[in-house]
Amino acid sequence: MKERVALIIGSTGLIGSHTLQNLIQNDSFTQVISISRKPLKVNHKKLKEIIIDFDKLDTVELNTPIDAAFCCLGTTMKKAGSKEAFYKVDFTYCINFGKLALQNGVKSFQIISSMGANADSLFYYNQVKGKMENELANMNFPTLNILQPSLLLGERSETRVGEDFGKIMNQVFSPFIPKKYKGIEGRKVANFMMQKAMDTTLSGVNRFTSDQMQ
Repeated sequence: MKERVALIIGSTGLIGSHTLQNLIQNDSFTQVISISRKPLKVNHKKLKEIIIDFDKLDTVELNTPIDAAFCCLGTTMKKAGSKEAFYKVDFTYCINFGKLALQNGVKSFQIISSMGANADSLFYYNQVKGKMENELANMNFPTLNILQPSLLLGERSETRVGEDFGKIMNQVFSPFIPKKYKGIEGRKVANFMMQKAMDTTLSGVNRFTSDQMQ
């Protein structure tokens, strides 16, 4: 069997944790390399962990061709604490991860963005997401799959008050919300992302919204 290697960052998050399990369970991949700040509570013969400060992503040496990469990084303005810290996670780290994947010949690059991502948005969160998408789109990946989910549903390891309120409102008004704007489970997003990573008919830049992922 041809060796296929997957690279992932953000394995401890809502979507990242599901994606990591999908990769480990997928027989198409012979090795899964996870880049994280701290050791994962996962043991598997296919899994290789690289523990590093994300400020030093440009120093990582993989020395192996990457078939598919998965960027599941993302934070909130509240958790980040400042615009600068938010920008570092949702733009700088994502772009540096993209460069690392490209340097190692990645064929398919997947990233979690957000509904409403737009570099010209009046909202800083959406503006940063849009700039990140544009920068990646200009990096000439053979295939770049950008996922733009709406409100993410599922159990997180952290509490996000705004999201928790949004989940309640989503549940109450679900029958009246267009499919594109309905909340979506992190597991569904991860599963959809895996499907697109395995789709050899895709090329260039592709964007997918929540209604396509449902």
